Amino acid sequence: MRGWEAGGVIDAQPHRRPLVVVTGALAPYTHLLYERLAGAIDRPLHVLACSGRETARHWDIPPPNNYRHAVLPGLRWHRSTVDNHYVNPGVALLLARMRPAAVVLNDFSPTMAVAALAARGLRIPHGVRTDGVPETDPGRRSPAHRALRRAVVAGAAFGLGPSRGSAELLAAYGLRTGTFRLAPLFPAWSPAIPPTGGDRPYDVLFCGVLDHRKGVDVFIDIVLACQARGRPLRVRVTGDGPMRAEMERRFAEAGVAARFDGFLQQGDLEAVYASAALFLFPTRADVWGIVVQEALQCGAVPIASPHSGVARELLAARGCGPVIDLDADLWADAVLSLLDDRPRRDALRGAGYRSLSDFSVDSAVSAYRDALAPILSRPAADA
Repeated sequence: MRGWEAGGVIDAQPHRRPLVVVTGALAPYTHLLYERLAGAIDRPLHVLACSGRETARHWDIPPPNNYRHAVLPGLRWHRSTVDNHYVNPGVALLLARMRPAAVVLNDFSPTMAVAALAARGLRIPHGVRTDGVPETDPGRRSPAHRALRRAVVAGAAFGLGPSRGSAELLAAYGLRTGTFRLAPLFPAWSPAIPPTGGDRPYDVLFCGVLDHRKGVDVFIDIVLACQARGRPLRVRVTGDGPMRAEMERRFAEAGVAARFDGFLQQGDLEAVYASAALFLFPTRADVWGIVVQEALQCGAVPIASPHSGVARELLAARGCGPVIDLDADLWADAVLSLLDDRPRRDALRGAGYRSLSDFSVDSAVSAYRDALAPILSRPAADA
């Protein structure tokens, strides 16, 4: 990463004012998006991050080749494995120095509100990208969160998000009709070979942060419900978090044979997903759920709760995996039924794999270009 003091985020091409993205922290899939987006626009792309990384996610992300990246100085409050707050007031000064052609703001931290206010004051067009949906929006019950979201969305030239729920959320906070573009989420990697059926060493897989919101307790109950019916499952768990010790203890007490991988890097995940017949995603609240797409592209058939965008807009809409309310007995029924029905698993596997082409980095880049086109096509003096 270029040094902040060395001026690594200031471009030397004033005739091509840059595009600036302000985000919380880089993730593997956003790194891929920005690499591709930078190659698809006729100007530099600068990504300003509020934090170098989040506490629960220790991804190894390679240095960017096509875009430039810097971490904003400021305050970072990591409240939990999934709750991070950022205050980086220096973003306003930096936007004034850079004078970008446009700014894309990711979600609704105080940093994004500062950047939105600065963009309006500097007459720089800005857009808002969010994964958020009404179901998980804290603005429903918090006046402070509502005010923050309205401040970010006010005057936005466009909105981006992966789901219809994201469009509804931005519209509720004032995004103009007709300015939202669907920019899907996608895995940061592709499997080396297309998924195949056949026997796999594990029956069920959980992959993600091991906490209550992700439904770890429900996953435990599902496995134990199958065990109580005389059907011990071969279980694999990938990820780490505050509920790992409880899961290990309860499985050990019940005599469940489970493999715990801990946190793994992206390059190790293909083998993980390819080792399981079923991928269980009993989340209580996920705005999307890229792990389901990772499972699909490796041939692990997903079962998901309805509390995620991917369940509603991919699994249910495309018929490539059951979506079931959070009842462990219902999930146990579905797990055992699918394990005993290879033709149905193969049919779901095929439907999922065929659907993934519509949820790709290329589709996301196209959405960004479409949203930005009216701004970036202006005469050079303006853009």
